[in-house]
Amino acid sequence: MAIHQENCEICERIAQCKAGEHPGFILEMETGYAVLGDSQFFRGYSLLLCKTPATELDELTPEIRLKYLEEMALLAEAVRKVVQPHKLNYECLGNMVHHLHWHIFPRYSDDEQREKPVWAHDKAARRESQYNLDPARDAPLMAAIRDELQQLMQSHPE
Repeated sequence: MAIHQENCEICERIAQCKAGEHPGFILEMETGYAVLGDSQFFRGYSLLLCKTPATELDELTPEIRLKYLEEMALLAEAVRKVVQPHKLNYECLGNMVHHLHWHIFPRYSDDEQREKPVWAHDKAARRESQYNLDPARDAPLMAAIRDELQQLMQSHPE
């Protein structure tokens, strides 16, 4: 079993969600927390933060693993329905933060580098302040994703 790192950024974000202080909080799900990403360079970029502090998927029980992957797919479907991208990119890396979390990146047809991975985009451009998560500006987007996600969850009961 991999060792979960101390001062885990995902654990901190989950604590913010629980306290009602995460600026991008979308919805608590059975296995994780859906949040809007810190940068909205890719409008609708979201994450699913796993409640279990595991490093690898195989560390989850089979039941939790399947539910977590199902919920990730539901979040992706909600994002896709709301922002209507050309394509979605999914990533679960954990190289820097050793706590399971999925990145869901909407990709748009006007993206000049749409055939390259999201990380190929200029890091400085992705971090420009105009793309920073803005709870006031992004509230309608979060609400739309939340509403769609709740509808999907109701139509896909256990």
